[in-house]
Amino acid sequence: MMLRLFQLLTVVAVLAAGGPAWADADVETEYTQTRIVAEREGFVPGEATWFAIDQKVIDGWHVFWKNPGDAGLPLDLGWTLPPGYEVGEILHPVPQFIPVGPLASFAHEGQPGFLISVAAPEDAVPGEVVNIVIDALWQACEEICVPEETQFEFSVPVLATADIRSETALLFARARAALPEVLDNPARFERRGGAYLLTIDNWDGTAPADAFFFPRPDGLITPAAAQTISLANDALTVSMEPGWTDAGEADVVDGVLAYKRADGGRAGYQVAAAITGSLAPPPDAFVRAANTNVVLLLVMAFLGGLILNAMPCVFPIIFIKAAALMQSAKEDRATVRAHGLLFTAGVLATFIFMGGLLLALRAGGEELGWGFHLQSPLVVGLSAYVLFLVGLNLAGLFTVGENIAGAGQSLATKPGAAGAFFTGALAVVVAAPCIGPLLSAPLGAALIQPPAVGMAIFILMALGLAAPYLVLSLSPALGRYLPHPGEWMVVLKQALSFPVFAAAAYFLWVFARQTNDGGLAMLLFGGILLALAAWLFEISKGDGRRAVILRAASAAAAVLAIAPLTRIENASGTSTQASGAYGAIETAPYSDEGLASDRAAGAPVFIDFTAAWCVTCQFNKLTVFKNKDVVDAFKQTGTVFLVADWTVRDPEITRALQSYGASGVPLYVYYPPGGGAQILPQTLSRKIVVDALNGAD
Repeated sequence: MMLRLFQLLTVVAVLAAGGPAWADADVETEYTQTRIVAEREGFVPGEATWFAIDQKVIDGWHVFWKNPGDAGLPLDLGWTLPPGYEVGEILHPVPQFIPVGPLASFAHEGQPGFLISVAAPEDAVPGEVVNIVIDALWQACEEICVPEETQFEFSVPVLATADIRSETALLFARARAALPEVLDNPARFERRGGAYLLTIDNWDGTAPADAFFFPRPDGLITPAAAQTISLANDALTVSMEPGWTDAGEADVVDGVLAYKRADGGRAGYQVAAAITGSLAPPPDAFVRAANTNVVLLLVMAFLGGLILNAMPCVFPIIFIKAAALMQSAKEDRATVRAHGLLFTAGVLATFIFMGGLLLALRAGGEELGWGFHLQSPLVVGLSAYVLFLVGLNLAGLFTVGENIAGAGQSLATKPGAAGAFFTGALAVVVAAPCIGPLLSAPLGAALIQPPAVGMAIFILMALGLAAPYLVLSLSPALGRYLPHPGEWMVVLKQALSFPVFAAAAYFLWVFARQTNDGGLAMLLFGGILLALAAWLFEISKGDGRRAVILRAASAAAAVLAIAPLTRIENASGTSTQASGAYGAIETAPYSDEGLASDRAAGAPVFIDFTAAWCVTCQFNKLTVFKNKDVVDAFKQTGTVFLVADWTVRDPEITRALQSYGASGVPLYVYYPPGGGAQILPQTLSRKIVVDALNGAD
């Protein structure tokens, strides 16, 4: 009696002192309602106390199991506790198989309950109060997926003894009943031919109905592929299609064999199966993964590449394409077709090279995203030089192609053949880093899928980008619509040089954002040397000693222009964001801590993931963020505007992009007060931003 009175007085004293009272923590987000409940009245020294994470998911949506299937983010809890307190593993209920188009999720619907234990140290002192902070993150999905996060903060007393709380008994009973039952039967996991087999010996009874094995290792099986169950000689066998990875150096494969109960509900066995032999996927597993799991992503990659032709990102290259089409008008049909194929080859080769390099660097631990090459001042400076030379060529300062040697290679000797290939390459280097509609999901998947699938996505994007030019060059019927050649073409070709010069100037501006003033001066002087090199090259045409000297001087001038770029580094400690880029909107640089702090304070937050080299980003700044209605909406709603500037490499911003399923910019994310993330379209409008800030449906 005296002990219970002491415990009661301890809690009352905490309340009277104004400290945080122990209470169940309950948070409602956009798609879920989550509360954390303790089973006992407090911690007991040397003993474990169970906590239940009770979630209510809105109809039609789901949250994820430990292995989410094809994609997803399971529940993650970051506990802040005093030294000596140990947090156990999250126990999930039996997962469900949820088909999502050609893919599949391993997830939970309805009201899943998760259990986790926290052990108090032996030297915990009764009468103390333990303050607990939990940073929680999970993902809710329907046809789209939305990451949700929150922070729980509460206190739990330390008691000499603690009883089970009667008001939570039903909740914990329901959560434990939903856990898989531990199966003690001997089990083994092996590969036979093109399938993985799980065999459970001494099976008692008939084969379970509507059964599915959910392995814990991610990528071990193909999530969407059907499984077959058979029973022979008291051994139950589950046959599965291998995925894109093996079990590594593990000795067992653990997972849950879920099945349908007689009453229609779901139950499951927790299985630990000894691995016998190698689990390396058969050679054709990668092909099956691409065909079975990412068909929709491949279609989106092609359509996204096609739409990329109409995005502001491609503006720097449109005029070069126009000049190439105009040149094709005076060629025979065979040459036009060859140029179309060469342009496509240039696009494909550059996509394959850049995609392969990105996948290789990420496999080596680098935190990079699509467009990583333009985070390098060297690449940006070279891009400015290339565009400048293209402009000089269109203006008529010099010409190339007439003297290309190619004995036995008739195609290579045709004027413009090399130009067609490198125009395709330049289109990718300059234009592709901006992420157009439909490309966020394929690019994000390309960085986490097996390499073969990732490369297939890059190839489909390339074909989509090249498709309009290729179709026009291969179709005789469409070719009739090309203009007839004439003197006017010389004037138009010269006129097209000016927008190309403008594109070069744009990259010059990007270079200035990435480097110090000395770097900009060096690039400007290098441009003069390049122009000199082009002029010397033009007047060197012919034979004799004079031609050799002029060509050597041209090459020397080009080397002097380009060589200093190799020593340029990113400006350190300097903001790459131009002053006044957002007009009257007050901005702050993005950081994970800043976002968490603003959201904890209940403020609405708008994040602009941007880069100086992203044309779509700059287009939106000029046309949307400086609009008076948009400025007023930010001021009236008190929305915090965070700028995640990705102009130069920033691992924190790369990780943030990945958390939203994106691999590049632009990306616009809005957090309403107390709500989850809302992803806005890449091409913004005044109405889209204002409606989002004002909470319009």
